[in-house]
This record gives sequence, structure tokens and C-alpha cells, in this order.
Amino acid sequence: MLKTEVKVRFVDPKEREEEILSLIVDSYIKESRPISSAYLCEKCKLNYSSATVRNVMLSLERQGLLSHIYTSSGRVPTKNGFKHYVEQFSEEDFTGSYPGSVDYNVLTDVSLDEVIDYTLTAITQLSGYASLVAISGRNHKIFYKGMRFILEEPEFEDVQRLRDIFYLLEERIDTLQEVLLGSMGDKVRILIGDDIGCEEFSNCSLVISGLREKDINLALSILGPMRMDYVKAASCLHSVTSQLKEVVEEFV
Repeated sequence: MLKTEVKVRFVDPKEREEEILSLIVDSYIKESRPISSAYLCEKCKLNYSSATVRNVMLSLERQGLLSHIYTSSGRVPTKNGFKHYVEQFSEEDFTGSYPGSVDYNVLTDVSLDEVIDYTLTAITQLSGYASLVAISGRNHKIFYKGMRFILEEPEFEDVQRLRDIFYLLEERIDTLQEVLLGSMGDKVRILIGDDIGCEEFSNCSLVISGLREKDINLALSILGPMRMDYVKAASCLHSVTSQLKEVVEEFV
């Protein structure tokens, strides 16, 4: 009698946790509501049972990466959950071909400030989030656009959160400028919650990029909720920064 060999696929528990956490964050970014094990099993076609997924979610919650909301059976990412999620990305994840670009050819006989204003509008339209640019060098300035997009996010239905954000923009703009210029680098950087360094932005995320051309430093950033589409935002910023570099070179 022939024996049938059964191959059992071993799944590393840590890898499974990383997979489930990533799926929860991706789903939460899209759905803006607690994500349940049933949702993951159905929408993501997982090979695990709902009970297995629930156990993984419980483990992630114990690690402080997920949390409950009221009596819902679903989970949402915590600040640490979002930070852990973002840490898994590499620069290559943001350098692909972004489905959108800025047409700087339409600009003729303009100042650097006008180029920045045009860039801010483009970033806001491409990303769907608020955009900011800080400049240092010949002078120090900060520009921002698209704050209306903040109002559309469910996280900011809390009036106090909005007050905090606009207080920073109105009264502590110098502090924000220091954060942007101090965080910029050759690569896209993502700051979440407390990592931003401004209490008023503790419920937000900042995606920051920048460029240095002789005596001009430019820090470009996208501001949104922690439930931000980080890949889209970072890819957008990487693409726009690369295009802007060629334009800024004409002013130095």
C-alpha cells in the first residue's frame, strides 16, 4: 500500500504577525474603521482561519501595535503600530514611477516664491493632503496649502485637534519651520505623532523631503492624519522633489 506524503507548510509566527499588521494598517487607511478578523479573511483571501487571525491580532495588541475601539471586535493601529508599519518600507518603495507629475513648463518669468506656490498646489492635488514648504538661505519662509483636506479627515472632527493644528500654523510657525528644515534630507523621511516634535501635531504624520542647491535649502512636506496613505504620499513627494530640483537650479 502506497503512503501519501503530506507536506506541511511552516509559517513563521513573526512573519505572520508582520503580514497581519500590514494588512490591518492598509485596510484601516482605506476603510477608516476598525478592522476585524472576518474582514481580513474575506477581503484579503487569507489562508489562515478567522480564529488564527484573531489570536495574531491579540498578540499584536499585547505588543502595543493595535488597540480596541469601544466594544468593536475590530482593531485599529496605534501610533507604535503605524511607526512599525512605516519602518518596513525602504527608499525603493517610494522611487517607482508615480502616476502624476508637475508641468513646470507652463511657468515663465516667475519668481522662486511663485514656483513654490505652484509646487504646493501640485503636491496637494496629487496627494490629497495638505502640503508645506520651508525655505532657508537668502531668506527664511514657510508656505502651506490644502489645509481644507485636514477638515475632511474623520480624525479631525474633534474641534480641539483642529485648534491645535491652526494654533501651530498661526502662532508657532517658526517652530514648524525648524522641524521641517531640521528633518529634511536626501531621502524621504516619515515622522509620526510625537516624533514630529510639535505637540500640536501629535495626532498627525509628516512626510518630508528636501533639496539643497548652493545657498538655498528647501524642505517639502505632506501633512495628514496617522491614517495616511504613506506609500502614495512619499512617492508623490519623491517625484515632485526630483522635478523641482531642476527648476530651482535656475535660481541659484
